[in-house]
Amino acid sequence: MKILIAEDDQVSRRLLQAVLEKWEYEVVVTSNGIDAWEILQSPDAPQLAILDWMMPGMDGLQVCRQVRNKKDDRYIYLLLLTARSAKEDIIEGMHSGADDYIAKPFDKSELHVRLSAGKRVLDLQSELLTTRESLRNQATRDPLTGLPNRLLFADRLAHNIEVLRRHSAKLAVMFLDLDRFKLVNDTFGHSIGDSLLKEVTNRLTNTLREIDTIARMGGDEFTLILTDLMHVEDAKRVAERVLKAFSRPFKVKSHEIFITVSIGISIYPSDGCDAETLVKNADAAMYLAKEKGRSTYHMYTKSLSEKAEVRISLENSLRHAVERDELILHYQPCLRIATGEILGSEALLRWQHPEMGMIPPLDFIPLAEDTGLITPIGEWVIHTACKQNKAWQDAGFPHIEIAVNVSARQFRQQDFQNTVKHALAESGLDANWLVLELTESTIMHNPESAAKLLQNLKAMGVHVSIDDFGTGYSSLSYLKRFPIDTIKIDQSFIREITTNPDDAAIAGAVVAMAHSMKRRVVAEGVETLEQLEFLAQLKCDDMQGYFVSKPVNAEEFEMLIRTHKRWDRFSQPKAA
Repeated sequence: MKILIAEDDQVSRRLLQAVLEKWEYEVVVTSNGIDAWEILQSPDAPQLAILDWMMPGMDGLQVCRQVRNKKDDRYIYLLLLTARSAKEDIIEGMHSGADDYIAKPFDKSELHVRLSAGKRVLDLQSELLTTRESLRNQATRDPLTGLPNRLLFADRLAHNIEVLRRHSAKLAVMFLDLDRFKLVNDTFGHSIGDSLLKEVTNRLTNTLREIDTIARMGGDEFTLILTDLMHVEDAKRVAERVLKAFSRPFKVKSHEIFITVSIGISIYPSDGCDAETLVKNADAAMYLAKEKGRSTYHMYTKSLSEKAEVRISLENSLRHAVERDELILHYQPCLRIATGEILGSEALLRWQHPEMGMIPPLDFIPLAEDTGLITPIGEWVIHTACKQNKAWQDAGFPHIEIAVNVSARQFRQQDFQNTVKHALAESGLDANWLVLELTESTIMHNPESAAKLLQNLKAMGVHVSIDDFGTGYSSLSYLKRFPIDTIKIDQSFIREITTNPDDAAIAGAVVAMAHSMKRRVVAEGVETLEQLEFLAQLKCDDMQGYFVSKPVNAEEFEMLIRTHKRWDRFSQPKAA
């Protein structure tokens, strides 16, 4: 520990110095208060000072007052060296900022005790500063990446804006969102996802300048502050560097992961004069980059604010859609290819907005996923579909399966099984007539947990279907681990099945392998007789698509059931 001795009496000063150095303290000495004050202002100032009360130029009390008036995180423990022992003098010394005093002539034992007390105070002060710094980091730093969080980012951006106001310079705010990061979490798990976020942080740090600020806003969103820009083109060049950096795969543990990023850019002062506006506008530009195909950047324009306002308005409306009975279900029939028999229906969600009319699923389902509203909406879909199917049965219509799409978020809810059980009990529908449609990535997020839940659902009598097969894992060797009843070939493979040999080969392989494991196969998106005939040759079991009917409301579906005619042969052999 370094100790300052400020004593104008040479004998006392040397005696104190000798004792302290013998005790292995690092000692700095001076003979007047002015020098003492200068020393205590230096960056490497001693932590403890012994100040004589009476000194030339500036006495010990004045030095104490100056030290205490100085705004500094470092605490200096001050001991007054004085021959005064009156109570009033001691009170005056403490009032001036001294922590303790040593009487003249000093006693070694007393000096040792006073110094020990001072060291304990300084140790506590050090612990306090460490704790405060830790709390500051927790409040302002992202715990996973160590980057500034939303709070610190806003503070730095506001500070930069204030500086730039005086210099008429530009800065850019970039809003970055990782493309399809949710798929990484669903596929590999959150541990790999977290490791990927750390690797992303490292790559961004190595791509940008030291003067630029990188922050994590939460999830897979990052923000950047680019300062000292001369032209808007400078921000574009940085965005291009970032995109190039993401063109290389990330190596996370034993996995090689390709992930891209979408970037929105706003410029100060043309796109906003405060931190909140700049971030909001960069966010709006990022969403446009997503819509343009991802892995690109987009500059903010005024029209984007209007679009963002529409999105916010849509989100607010969606939150009330269920309670206001604005959501409806349409139904698309599923047919047995060999006979033309309607054996089931897929329930498809629609939103009848009171002002905007019928809103297509692609415009609001992603919004529901992003906001978490997909869970209560999904529950409503299951309950409504079960009630409708039971109502058709009670009305005397042929018993058919009703299929419901289940989102990944909904499937991972702890009470999902109870949601299904409650919907069946409330509607009175037998579980055998309910089909839950899941994507491959949904069940592969946590295979062990998914397998257990699916077994429980199967034990209830519910059927399970894999939707959009071919766009996820596409591995029947994985699917055989799960109690799956049906596999639905994604419509992207059906669209050109009669003209594209690759699509035809894939569809044929899926049908053959699924049948080998005693699974039914449904072809989605069948639109032409040629497609249907080809699927019949492949011995595909079932189909759905516009060739039979687009999704229709409940009343129209009832009419379809009444008027639909089966076929014995939907095509005749061509003449030789």
